Amino acid sequence: MKVLVLDPYPKRPYRISKDTIGGFGTANRFGDGWTGRALTWLVSREVDWPPLYSVYTAGVLRAQGHEVAYAREWPAGSAWDLCLVTSSIVCHETELEAIRRLAADGVRIGVIGPFAGTLPSPYLDLGAFVISGEPEMFFVANPLDGDLLGSLEGLLPPAAPVDLDDLPRPAWELIFSVNPPRFGLLGGKETVLPILATRGCPYSCMTYCTYPLQQGRKVRARAPEKIVEEMVHWQQTLGITYFIFRDPVFAINKKHTFALCDAIAASGRKFRFTIEAHLRNMDPDLSRRLAEVGMDMVKVGIETVDPEVLKTSKRVAVEHDEQSRRIAMLEEMGVKVTCHYILAMPGESVDTWKATMDYARRLNSLLAQISVFTPYPGTPAYAEFEDKVVVEDYESFTQYDLVFRHDTLSAKQVRKMLSDSYRDYYCRLPWVFKYLRSRLA
Repeated sequence: MKVLVLDPYPKRPYRISKDTIGGFGTANRFGDGWTGRALTWLVSREVDWPPLYSVYTAGVLRAQGHEVAYAREWPAGSAWDLCLVTSSIVCHETELEAIRRLAADGVRIGVIGPFAGTLPSPYLDLGAFVISGEPEMFFVANPLDGDLLGSLEGLLPPAAPVDLDDLPRPAWELIFSVNPPRFGLLGGKETVLPILATRGCPYSCMTYCTYPLQQGRKVRARAPEKIVEEMVHWQQTLGITYFIFRDPVFAINKKHTFALCDAIAASGRKFRFTIEAHLRNMDPDLSRRLAEVGMDMVKVGIETVDPEVLKTSKRVAVEHDEQSRRIAMLEEMGVKVTCHYILAMPGESVDTWKATMDYARRLNSLLAQISVFTPYPGTPAYAEFEDKVVVEDYESFTQYDLVFRHDTLSAKQVRKMLSDSYRDYYCRLPWVFKYLRSRLA
């Protein structure tokens, strides 16, 4: 069969990612001041890749012998047996419009991705079927053929997960022929590829986090040797020099992570990679070992400095002194650190945010990413905020705009606080000196 994975995006002057926030996606609007606008422009040019579930699904279908292609716009004059449309919150209305056009042409349409599984009705109303859960697992359990295609309709339940090591390789070759992934920040550029070592996240911040909606709360790990085998394959075939581990929380299983480090070392190859981890998992021994085998950057969530705001969000954080020590330790090992902060969480005020940004400037990590608290459909937090949502379209859920009535902050106020925070963080001599040292290292 001929299957097209269609990954539509609205035309916007900023980066839109369907892979972030557990596959719901974000739109990087870093502020309205000149600093925020400059960062927005820079990231839109230098960072991009499709949702991983789409590449894995393409890999499964290709392994079953189907002719599979990837596109961001419907190829004029083409004929396909099935079009699988990727879903997200940040491209939702654009996806619906694409489905309307496809339906008018008589195309068989399926929708994949965690947002459609969470909010299927708009897609179903247009005649598409929706695969909930992990779409690659669905097609492993239900190999695509004419009989299956004829029976696909409505909301299809999640398939039981198979062993991650039994999945075919994601079909990155298809992506490289259309839109090669990019990852370059503040002047650095790499031939990059996202990769997964684990899926699932058991942490308590699932109250507002979307990762468990598709991947679940149970951590599933790939064999370290299989991960390295894939890294070697992409290095040899696509010339990849840099990997981004897209695990919800890397290094949650230290034994597995040490085994991965040993497998990387045993391969005799040089890799560089970024991970996203909880600081409490980054002890000296593990951090040192990861740095030895190529860890270039670690992204960590600080969120807020205020203990009451943390408590409201059910987030468990390392004590501030220990945060400072661990970040300093990583930097002494030559590892870049990105700290993530969330503005306008429940209980936030101007004063609590001021304290958080004062703390951020003292930490002075190489990169700071500041986003706006967003209650996502399907998460436990959404029930509390659903009646407070003030935007009319889902594409406004950018993670950089306030979409609900906050108890103490207005949308305009939050946007200004976001802009000021980026300006005040990056327009400082201590940060400029740190950046210059990183470029010379």
